[in-house]
Amino acid sequence: KNKIEDITQLDSYQENKQDELDYLIKQRQQCYYYRRNSKDEDEKEMWSTKAKEFTPQIKSLRFEIKSCKRIRERSIQKDIEKLAMKKIKQRESRDER
Repeated sequence: KNKIEDITQLDSYQENKQDELDYLIKQRQQCYYYRRNSKDEDEKEMWSTKAKEFTPQIKSLRFEIKSCKRIRERSIQKDIEKLAMKKIKQRESRDER
């Protein structure tokens, strides 16, 4: 979907998503701060509503970041398995000699 070919691109993509997530969390925290300092109930409600608007985006970004981590782990695990199989084959070929 995102045309990521290697771990470097995955890292870059994950960093960008993490930056977006950090920014949105900061914005939401700011809304909660303003809500806490508001005296008027209508204003408090407005800030609460505004803060809640960030939640779906934050949830989506967290999911994408977790997906990147799972992809990395899976990719690294496959690489480790390939290296292990290669070493086993090398040992077997040495033993046959």
